[in-house]
Order: sequence, then C-alpha cells, then structure tokens
Amino acid sequence: MNKHIKECRRVCRTAGLSVLEIKYGTKHLKIVCAEGTITCGCTPSDWRWSRNLRSIARRMAAND
Repeated sequence: MNKHIKECRRVCRTAGLSVLEIKYGTKHLKIVCAEGTITCGCTPSDWRWSRNLRSIARRMAAND
C-alpha cells in the first residue's frame, strides 16, 4: 500500500470520516467517504498535500 494512501486513511479516520474507497490516479487521489469525496494531490513536489487534506477532512466532518 502506498504511503499516501495509508496517510489518507489515517487522516480521515482521525477527523471522524468513514472511508469507503480510495481511487489512485496519476497525480491525484480521490477519497470517497460516506460524507462526500475529497480530491488531493499526491505528486512528490506537492509537499502541502497532507496539510491540505487534514483541513478539508476537518471541514467535511464539521459539516455533518
């Protein structure tokens, strides 16, 4: 399992989201949760992807 996918699952679980599926594309990950869908970058040059994912997951969990 890819490092990005493990981190995405951990961040979403910490925020209180239930991950249904993670689709891996060439430059982006699409995380399908029961609450909605999150798209985040996963290229080596995108060093802020985990911070952005954390903030999106927190906002999505707060809306439900």
